[in-house]
Amino acid sequence: MAPISTERLEALQFCADAFGGDPARWPAERRAEFADILDTNEAAAVLAEARTLDGFLNAATAPRMSEDLMNRVMANYQPPKAQAGLFDFLRSLAPVMRLAPAGALAGIGALGMASGVMSASAQETLTPEYEALAYMDDLALGELSDDGGLSWDAE
Repeated sequence: MAPISTERLEALQFCADAFGGDPARWPAERRAEFADILDTNEAAAVLAEARTLDGFLNAATAPRMSEDLMNRVMANYQPPKAQAGLFDFLRSLAPVMRLAPAGALAGIGALGMASGVMSASAQETLTPEYEALAYMDDLALGELSDDGGLSWDAE
């Protein structure tokens, strides 16, 4: 028998992933499409992998809740109370609305802190040389030449 093409093997893999590892569960047209290669070793490997996945999926879908648990949950179930109208809805919001001023104050404080941090980080740091020049300029004791030299006025 000729080897199976990669495209055909990938199509079989896709079909096995979609419909499971048992060809009897596949649609009739898919079974007919792959009938000639189902008895090959490559197809057997693809179907074995799909059967392994089917086993995991079947094991995972088993219910794990006991009947007693469901009965206890249903015994304690209380339907929600229907609200009569807008007034009742607004009254239900009262506990949350009491915190609104504190939330607004916290938000304004956070905004102030963020703007302070952002403006402080945007400023250039002062080097010692720049601070000395600013001090000299304030005192008018000397002048700075173009080559960086400092001349003093001795008045």
